[in-house]
Amino acid sequence: MKSTKRYEVYRTAIAIGIALLLGYVLILITVFPKGDMAFFDKLKSAIKDANDAFRTFLISPILKHRRGHWVFNLRGFIQWINESVPIMITGLAVSLIFTAKHFNIGAEGQLFLGAAIATGAAIYFPSIPIITPIVVILIASLVGAGWSAIPGYLKSKWNASEVVTSLMLNYVALYMGLFIIKTFLRDPNAGQLVSLKFSDSATLFLLNTRYRWHSGILIALGMSFALWFVMKKTTWGYKVRLIGNNKHFAYHSGINTQKTFFQVHLLSGAIAGTAGIIELLGYYGRFVWLYSPGYGWDGIIIATLARNNPIYVPIAALFLSYIRVGAKTMGRYTNIPPEMVSILQATIILLVTAEAFLSQMRQKAIEKEARSTEEAIAGGDINE
Repeated sequence: MKSTKRYEVYRTAIAIGIALLLGYVLILITVFPKGDMAFFDKLKSAIKDANDAFRTFLISPILKHRRGHWVFNLRGFIQWINESVPIMITGLAVSLIFTAKHFNIGAEGQLFLGAAIATGAAIYFPSIPIITPIVVILIASLVGAGWSAIPGYLKSKWNASEVVTSLMLNYVALYMGLFIIKTFLRDPNAGQLVSLKFSDSATLFLLNTRYRWHSGILIALGMSFALWFVMKKTTWGYKVRLIGNNKHFAYHSGINTQKTFFQVHLLSGAIAGTAGIIELLGYYGRFVWLYSPGYGWDGIIIATLARNNPIYVPIAALFLSYIRVGAKTMGRYTNIPPEMVSILQATIILLVTAEAFLSQMRQKAIEKEARSTEEAIAGGDINE
């Protein structure tokens, strides 16, 4: 088992390395100069520009160049951490549902509708320090759970495809959320469709007021540990993992699989429902989205990179957020489009999910582990 886990780590690291190499090649092609210069002069110039752009991409979230020296980039660091919070939470939600081998992709709708409805509480709920944000987040969580319960119920009761139902509900949630904001909570004095500002007591505690580093990262990390504990240390988590490995074996072992499926949908939706409102409470202070922010789809990437392990989800979210912030900074200082990071994401996911990628390494790891186990057993027999 240890060799297999080590193989998965190596495979993910190699996939990331290949994606970064591909990113460098794309940058090199983008900055390759035109004109009448000699080819090697063009190549030399392109390599220099590509190195500068790639260095900006890799280190700008934590370092910046000022007056001839590299100094800590506090603004980039906070942006990196803040942007990791919602995708970390959706990654947890998706990893839970994927562990049960269900493919509910409704996290996008759950977080959007949860944020839209909880916005009303953030505006009108009585101002009570500490209590108000907790109530607002709980409301968003309940909305997310309720929205996720629909595909969960349809799957458990009528075996309806959760892929189709959750995907269609994403659009329903989007337009319902916009309707709620536009009809009941819109700020008439704002120049665009945004809600009224949240009450001061509803916003999250700020770790840095200048760049609005909010405490959502602490909530996300706490949720990650809590979910890991539930999945690894409780009977319910064991049932979910057993169902994911073999639902027929779990059923004949006496586990109520349909009931557990439904509970998984509820908990996953409750987690996803908090992702949007935590960002709004911490950073924006009002509802600002005119379209889906895409965090639910990012959650699928995060869960895939983390191999559905809640304790690895923060690492995957921080990685994805890091390369995105790096790409945005690179886009500001060069003519490299930040959308390049989408190609890197696609490459990483393609290689991580491709079972045949480095399959020989996996086979060797399994054989090595089997030989070690066999030798250990043989050694035990001899000693006896």
